[in-house]
Amino acid sequence: MSDALTSTIKSTHKRSVAVDFLRIIAITAVVCVHTLPVPILKGTGLRVLISAAVGSLSKIGVPLFLIITGYLMLDRDYSGSKLKRFLRHNYLLLLVSFEGWVVIATAMKLVVDPAIDTMSAGLRTMLCIGEPFMVHFWYMQMLLGIYLFIPVIAAFIKACGEQADRYVRLLIIVGIVFLLIFPTIQMMYNWTGGTSAYEMTLGGFVGRGALGLLYMLLGYAIKKNLFSVDGNVARIGLVVVSLVLLWGLSTLELSLTSTIFPATTGFFPIAFAAFAFANWMIHTPLWNQFSIRFANVLQYLAGYAFGIYMVHPLIHEVMAKLIPQDVSFVRILSLNPISVFLISLCCCILLSQFKLLRKWLLLQK
Repeated sequence: MSDALTSTIKSTHKRSVAVDFLRIIAITAVVCVHTLPVPILKGTGLRVLISAAVGSLSKIGVPLFLIITGYLMLDRDYSGSKLKRFLRHNYLLLLVSFEGWVVIATAMKLVVDPAIDTMSAGLRTMLCIGEPFMVHFWYMQMLLGIYLFIPVIAAFIKACGEQADRYVRLLIIVGIVFLLIFPTIQMMYNWTGGTSAYEMTLGGFVGRGALGLLYMLLGYAIKKNLFSVDGNVARIGLVVVSLVLLWGLSTLELSLTSTIFPATTGFFPIAFAAFAFANWMIHTPLWNQFSIRFANVLQYLAGYAFGIYMVHPLIHEVMAKLIPQDVSFVRILSLNPISVFLISLCCCILLSQFKLLRKWLLLQK
């Protein structure tokens, strides 16, 4: 194969390789969130720092998924028939998949606990009423809401023309102040014994939806380089600064409260770290050094990211109930993030053998 052709192929795969890699990192982080205890190591000093570093990095998964969504989808045209295609091929698939996984989860829970309350919890989750009965379904409920804003934001960007980047940059700055910095300050105040309701900033419009939209705008900012972070050295430097801030504040929080911030909280350091890491990975020239075979492996694994997200809590819950509490070695061997990830991947590979399940449950097109 000629050097010119090889260069062309790598250039063609450059964006997809970076995005696929970020998807794999994101789903790995999510699995860690749901399977790692906090603190990971008991004790003080270095043990607290290690626990805080691993625990806080595991919270980067959902922000990365949303940043990827904004990066890929906010600069598209959704006018006319393209809006219909988006609703049919993106939104409808997402909705059906969510409802399908809720049915599966409800059925599994009914086998263990055949009660009316179990059925009603499943129905409430399907209708997006109150908190979902399984922890990971909140993300899908939020996604179904903010997905409807994608064509609206894209139309706004298109209508602004040459001023679009300026307005998006302004929206991001305002969002960072009210959805991330203020809640972070209030959260830190609570570490010292305060009782500030940090999720009520901006008249209550913080929560998951507004934060999700902000992450998507950050993805758009990465694609358009709205904050002029140029050069690999500058991007790596931004990552280092973000990690120092994230690990430093997380260590302080863990020392004071014995907990790490929830994944749904507007914690500025995690948003900063997710943005810096995604920006580095998407723009780094590193991907030009890898072969097409490597790109294909990443693409294959990334294709199961959504399925792994949906199935891994079920796998973890089933194994946790089947393995006796007194068999600690087997529980450690089976309930760790690596085992849960691999078993979930195998389940998704089996499901993908059926065309309907591959399309409507795993969202593989």
